[in-house]
Amino acid sequence: MIKDPLLRVLFATDFWSTRQLLAECRALSVEQFAQNLGIGRGSLQSTLTHGVDAMFLFADRLDRRPRRMHLSLDGQAYSAVEVTGLFERAAQELEAAVTQAVDNHGLDETLNWTDSDDGEIAPEDQITYAVALAQMVDHGVHHRTEAMEMLRLLGVAGEKPWHPFDWDEAVRLG
Repeated sequence: MIKDPLLRVLFATDFWSTRQLLAECRALSVEQFAQNLGIGRGSLQSTLTHGVDAMFLFADRLDRRPRRMHLSLDGQAYSAVEVTGLFERAAQELEAAVTQAVDNHGLDETLNWTDSDDGEIAPEDQITYAVALAQMVDHGVHHRTEAMEMLRLLGVAGEKPWHPFDWDEAVRLG
């Protein structure tokens, strides 16, 4: 578990919000989930697969292992149920990687933001752990926002209460 209270809340809220979004997507038809809506990566399927893929990348970088193959390159069109399963695995790996990184590195230490640590690393690909963690949370928020607009375009209306206050209330109410 992530010990730092702020980081724990940021990642817990991010994961919880994505779970809420995925629950909405599992109620869609296969066609709706794959429909190109002209936002971001086009469809909910592509956007959410990309988000999960990025979580695996983030875990790989924090653990300083070479990047695994992109999900988008394996030729598979994942269903909302499959994306949910991949998300749960990615969230578990990312939480463990964040925990280990924060336990073993200062937030101001340098992390190579590349596919591996091999060879010479360009200065622009060297960032602090703090910047990397901020990017991870921001990436989730960015693509969830796109996905929420896609849901609206598909007629899945209503305000989505997926903010930190809503997460906190959900946790407190159990």
